[in-house]
Amino acid sequence: MNGLATAPASDRLTFLIEHLDLPAATGDADAYWEGFQIAHLNNPSLLAIDRKARQVGWSWTIAAEAVAQACLTQRHTAIFISINQDEAREKIRYARQILEALDRQVRPGIVIDNQTELELVNGSRLRSHPCRPARGKAKADVYLDEFAHYPKDREIYAAAVPVVTRGGRLRIGSSPLGARGLFWEIYGQRLRRYPGYRRASIPWWHIRALCRDPIRAAKQAPTMLTEERVRRFGTPRLIEIFDNLPLEDFQQEYECAWVDESVAWISWDEIKRNQLEAQAERLLFRQARTVESALQAIDEVAGLIQEHRIEDVLAGGMDIGRKKDLTELVFAGKTTTAQTPYRLGISLVNTEFEDQKAVAAKALEVLPVTRLLIDRNGLGMQLAEELHKRFGVRAEGVDFTNATKELWAVELKVRMQRGEVPLPLDRDLSYQIHSLRKRLSKTKHAVFDVEASERHHGDKFWALALAVWAAKGRLTPSKLVDFIDE
Repeated sequence: MNGLATAPASDRLTFLIEHLDLPAATGDADAYWEGFQIAHLNNPSLLAIDRKARQVGWSWTIAAEAVAQACLTQRHTAIFISINQDEAREKIRYARQILEALDRQVRPGIVIDNQTELELVNGSRLRSHPCRPARGKAKADVYLDEFAHYPKDREIYAAAVPVVTRGGRLRIGSSPLGARGLFWEIYGQRLRRYPGYRRASIPWWHIRALCRDPIRAAKQAPTMLTEERVRRFGTPRLIEIFDNLPLEDFQQEYECAWVDESVAWISWDEIKRNQLEAQAERLLFRQARTVESALQAIDEVAGLIQEHRIEDVLAGGMDIGRKKDLTELVFAGKTTTAQTPYRLGISLVNTEFEDQKAVAAKALEVLPVTRLLIDRNGLGMQLAEELHKRFGVRAEGVDFTNATKELWAVELKVRMQRGEVPLPLDRDLSYQIHSLRKRLSKTKHAVFDVEASERHHGDKFWALALAVWAAKGRLTPSKLVDFIDE
């Protein structure tokens, strides 16, 4: 039990070390306490979040912690939330086995024992259920297991935090599920700060059941390539698993990697660079989500221009929604330098054709827009034609093809790599920019699109990309042509 004496032990840790038959509690004759388990049980903080590899024993650890606290504290409550019913039942099975492995003199009697709840004679309870908000109970310890995989992560989190307002702790643990979702936000603090959390990362090389030399691996493995460290430190079983999983899947499941970074067309670092540029310049912008607020936002941007607070030339892009998709309208400033700062973003959901046209028309009437590029595929064709008849070359329809999408996507990426597209710190915009993927078709042509599992089609990305392209190019009836300002 190396490391047990490095810090004063918590009551929970001391109780388990002194009174738990670990092999009996785990069903493993060779069981031992892993370093992360000691650190977890010894953590006094109100909030904690662990980014963990699969099969490291985190679920068992939180069950052991809950049992220890239930034995030590009368009428204490622990609430486990899991990704499905089977996982929820597993927590109770773990807790029951741990209780049975305690020394008889400290083992409490059980008065309620079913698949989702245990109640002890001292009034303490352990409750477990699948993904739904924890409500109606205060001063409880709340455990969110595999939180990144919850379909309604924000709803569950919003309900969980108030539970610990007057007592208890919140513990979150999960393997990553790409660089997205609330788990990623809280752990990485990329979009805002979550300063109250104690964070830990638990990759496979921290676990003696998976690593042949965790002490040496802790120093050397982080600087190695995945295959190198697996061959050098992995157990034979882990090596076999590595040989039979795609690399990105192994990195996500066993190495705590945000694998989206390796496949996203525009990385979070590139997005952050432009957000920091915007913060440095104290970016002035407006956003709207209804027709009424959009019309007001257009007037407000016009006011900023009249006050000489932003550029007096704008360029725009409009991605037309299909069925329930959002229609997105973005305007970027056109400067004497290469900068194209985000100035106005309008999102219209399930909005009538005439209202969409009215919003775009007012923007073209009121704002000094040199060029608005409009998605004319499908439903956008009529809107693009009518605006073009009214405003001439200032409103032009464009066809979304693999070739044109590649032009726009590449241009936006290059500009963002240079920090030339100052962006607001907006979660939905950031996610949609990051959601775009580049893949090769069967004919080896580049295809740019978002994953089918996404709840959007990257509409904000394409509206922004069109606006940036409109700020540097002009459209003829037959083709797009780059131009240089005189």
